[in-house]
Amino acid sequence: MSRSFVSLLLVLLALSYAAPAFAAGLYEDPATGQIYSRPGEGRVALQAPADSVSALYEDPDTGLVYARPGKGRAPLAMSTPAQKPQAEAGSSGYAGKEFVDAVKGVMGDEEKNKYPKITVGALFYGEYFYDFHNEIINPDGSHGGRNKFALNRGYINLRAELTPEIKVRVTPDITRDALGDYKFRLKYGYVGFHDFLKPYPSFEVKLGQFEGAWLDYEENLWTYRMQGTMLVEREGFMDSANLGVSLQGKLPAGYGEWQGIVDNGEGYHADETNKYKSFQARLTLVPAPRIEWLKGLNITGFYTAGKEKVVNTYQLQRDRAIAFMGYKYRDDLFVGGEYLWTRGKDKFIAQPASKAQNLEGNGFSAMVWYRMPFLKPLRLMGRYDYFDHDHDSSNNSVNRYIYGISYDLGKYVTFLVNNEHTTADKGLKAGATKEQNENLLKVDVQWKY
Repeated sequence: MSRSFVSLLLVLLALSYAAPAFAAGLYEDPATGQIYSRPGEGRVALQAPADSVSALYEDPDTGLVYARPGKGRAPLAMSTPAQKPQAEAGSSGYAGKEFVDAVKGVMGDEEKNKYPKITVGALFYGEYFYDFHNEIINPDGSHGGRNKFALNRGYINLRAELTPEIKVRVTPDITRDALGDYKFRLKYGYVGFHDFLKPYPSFEVKLGQFEGAWLDYEENLWTYRMQGTMLVEREGFMDSANLGVSLQGKLPAGYGEWQGIVDNGEGYHADETNKYKSFQARLTLVPAPRIEWLKGLNITGFYTAGKEKVVNTYQLQRDRAIAFMGYKYRDDLFVGGEYLWTRGKDKFIAQPASKAQNLEGNGFSAMVWYRMPFLKPLRLMGRYDYFDHDHDSSNNSVNRYIYGISYDLGKYVTFLVNNEHTTADKGLKAGATKEQNENLLKVDVQWKY
């Protein structure tokens, strides 16, 4: 037993018997959390050796504090005899909540302040589908039938809190290439600095490869990312992560949040190919954060602008704008809609490279899900997408209908049975990335921890 701990124990015992009124004179400074023997100026904070912290134990049932764990121990006394209820037969002395708080305030909580704090999680999307409209064409040109089991995506989430102000995230992304081989690549890898600007504690800075300002926000509201990507990503205009710097924060009193990003603009699975950078900005407003049935209403504007390389005298743009309104009531209902406008290169338009130019497209997406009141794990969902890839010409629009029913098996596993019916005009580009007519019966499963 260390000499410092023996000294502390003798002081506590002496205080309990020689000066019983002393316990009533312990005061905690609300600004610093330090413990003093009296209020007022000129006082000296009580201190205890740091190496004695590990030798104090609190009984979670009684609140008594002991010098060691196990049976045959005697609780530390720090109060008057009238405050000593018998917590167990033969015991004397009573620590009480005040004394427990005082000890923790003086010595600190080692577990609470132990860094780094590391968590590991995973998220996977699996699927079975049957296509009533097309046969699957394999990369070698052979026919692969009309149905397939697939593991669409997997993430291993590694998060660490290095200090109260510094967090890091590393997320490998497991995906499948055109030949069916699973690939392991980096989706997220960044360091975040938060709660360091004391007048504005919600302000956060991220450096590295991180979530974009739009898709992560929308997917969290929609919750059915396992079914497929959102409109702007599915039509080929945005990736969900990129390399750069992000600034974000919350508006006062819960009225919303904002985020601004400067990044390469190429997406997380493509290298930088030019001298330009892209800019993203999102502003989300919550009009009534204090009204229970209205606090789930949010209105969001998003804009991203950038440039690509010059092709045949055309400076290709990378501009997208989204206006969104959504309403979520607790975990029972979500209704949302967005309007998407794009300008720049479009990989789905069937035109020769010699005519490459900035094309303007527009469309919208409407989505809803509803949790059944008689069976809470059950939800009905539906979504409709429309997008015209070039509104200056015809035969290049796509319509998509998605509807189904999902079941939450606890909070870790969700099953979704759905039909996805897509009709695309003939002017859209043929090839591996083509939009095509599809009529899919799908069974999707998401598991996470």
